[in-house]
Amino acid sequence: MKRMHNKTSPRKDEHLKICNELDVNYDLISPGFEKISITEELSNFSDVTPDIVNLETSLFGKKIDFPLIISGITGGSEEGKKINKSIAKVCDKFNIAMGVGSQRAAIEEPQLASTYQVREYAPNIPLIGNLGVAQLLDKTNGEKVKLAVEMIDADALALHINPLQEYVQYEGDKQLSNIISPLESIIQESNYPIIIKGVGFGFSLNDMKIIGKLGAKYVDIAGAGGTNWTKIELYRHKKEFSFSNEFVNLGISTVESLKNAVFVQQSFPYKIIASGGIWSGINAVKALLLGADYVGFALPIVKAYYNKGEEGIESFLSVFLIEMKIVLAMMGIKNIKQLNERKKKSCFHNKKRL
Repeated sequence: MKRMHNKTSPRKDEHLKICNELDVNYDLISPGFEKISITEELSNFSDVTPDIVNLETSLFGKKIDFPLIISGITGGSEEGKKINKSIAKVCDKFNIAMGVGSQRAAIEEPQLASTYQVREYAPNIPLIGNLGVAQLLDKTNGEKVKLAVEMIDADALALHINPLQEYVQYEGDKQLSNIISPLESIIQESNYPIIIKGVGFGFSLNDMKIIGKLGAKYVDIAGAGGTNWTKIELYRHKKEFSFSNEFVNLGISTVESLKNAVFVQQSFPYKIIASGGIWSGINAVKALLLGADYVGFALPIVKAYYNKGEEGIESFLSVFLIEMKIVLAMMGIKNIKQLNERKKKSCFHNKKRL
């Protein structure tokens, strides 16, 4: 593959710095979980205790101890390499899934592949590669998909769709009018599981219908209310842009996106990953009750890493998991099977448009 001067790598470090140091949350949209009450689902008389809650499940044929994914964050730079290593080691310890950040930098400059390669630190967990749909609009689709997966010995590949970020990013790809056909080809022809992944904007009901018709087996809704990538890109070039606050806060909330995905799932049996502003164990439980199969998060891991490194990530996950177990115990739920049965009966999950 043609080698080229890499312009992507420095941008990765800019993104990390901005996410750690500045306010990158939505101002006008929340993920929506505060509107979902589970108090009527809880009991003071439950005979389940947190220590017996077992959330073991599987992803891509591999067992994981919790239905959690640390979503793709970084790679493509030395800083990204250090962070990915720490995340991989913690994911291995907790036996949960991990995604790497966009591998575009390594596609452009193969020597950067090592910044994404973490399999030696987490030999058995589900590992997810990552490419943007903007990089898959030429005749080298199959080659790029194969390279991204094999580069890191991944179990699956996330294809992220982020037109708003691309349109406001100074260096972004602006020609994104014909992405459906390439996506369909990749999904149908790939030998690897493909995840259609949002990037903090969310998916509308019509988006989900398109994704379902494409034949996708996995979708990560990445709803609005968590990390605001429009904001991040505008921080990078603040002297050149002056958009309205309403524009900067465009997006479909995580809860609304999840409801859209669940509704369409009745016709297209894909698995749903809920992400977008899920910072707590209780909100993870709410997402699962609403119909998600897995829960993902990224920004809190960046914050935890810059606070106390690998120890910080471990601490965040420990509290997150304890919170999940306590809430589920008070609901009388002790395993994934019971959780799935409860979500079908739940007032949050029915066959009507939620």
